[in-house]
Amino acid sequence: MNRTEELEDQVRRLTSTVDEMKARMTRLESAEPDIQNGSKRSSRRGFLRLGAAAALGSLGWAAAKAIPAAAATGGPTLLGTANAAENPTTIAADGLTPPVQVLAAMDSTFSSAALGTAGGFTGTLQGLGSGAAGNPIVEGVDGWAQGTRAFGVYGLTDSGTGVVGESATGIGLYARRSGRIRQDGLTTAGTPPYPPNDFEFVRDLNGVPYVSVAAGAWKQVATTDQGFHIFPNPRRVYNGFAQPTAPGTYGPVDATTQVYPTVAASGVPAGAKAAFCAVQSYSAGVLTIYPDLTSDPLIANWAGTTDGVLNLFYMFVPLSPAGKFLFHAYFTGIRVFDVWGYLM
Repeated sequence: MNRTEELEDQVRRLTSTVDEMKARMTRLESAEPDIQNGSKRSSRRGFLRLGAAAALGSLGWAAAKAIPAAAATGGPTLLGTANAAENPTTIAADGLTPPVQVLAAMDSTFSSAALGTAGGFTGTLQGLGSGAAGNPIVEGVDGWAQGTRAFGVYGLTDSGTGVVGESATGIGLYARRSGRIRQDGLTTAGTPPYPPNDFEFVRDLNGVPYVSVAAGAWKQVATTDQGFHIFPNPRRVYNGFAQPTAPGTYGPVDATTQVYPTVAASGVPAGAKAAFCAVQSYSAGVLTIYPDLTSDPLIANWAGTTDGVLNLFYMFVPLSPAGKFLFHAYFTGIRVFDVWGYLM
């Protein structure tokens, strides 16, 4: 027999005892007391009647489950009274579908219609409050912990999301008073080694922030100068040994990687808006340069004028989030793309 069944059985026994005591009180009240010398005297029946009333009162309190003391470990919980226990109390759901809360604390002014203004609210533990219509500010759930090593609210998960803040039109997460938000860095420096979620924000080992962009790639957020960066010397990202010999699209060219004289990082970070390039050609023609993963705009960025003479020009080459670009050559032989800097 579990604890609930045991308590219910006790209540049934107490109720039966109360009914029996009521019947005995009725029998005692119906009998007339003895009268001697014109005055009432105490009798055994009177004492019985008084004792029965006292017992009935005590049994009535017990039958109503009103226990005027704090519950000890293993005892029933008394509302409105602090209860001390050295062991946790676990309330398990019965597994029915759909899942519902097993414990809810509700403010007196709360209306369940308010839940429709945001997402679902199906947690096993619910704290429901209302701050509308002039009511005081109410927090749904409060967490308090004291000390510099304490956590007011702690959300832990193996591979999911530890804490979610959701709001229909308000603030999802708010760092109140101090405004401080702390974030651990990755175990490695540079671009995160895993695909990003939409709008994800992380920091690498050195604290440099990265955000995800539309193409599913990471974009580095510069922590100092976010403008135009110039290199002390050029970095060649496309050489002339495979120069175009016919009209067509070439690339993608990775502006973040140097190909000559050795393969190495060029210094252009993924996420840069454009690379500042010196483009060289020895034949006249038309050139269109545009970001990787986009359509050819069919608009010339440059037109050469003299065949057999070095045509050198500088331009900002637009990049994809991964730092790559394409170029479409129309009757021109492109020899090299040398990167001299980039624009964040």
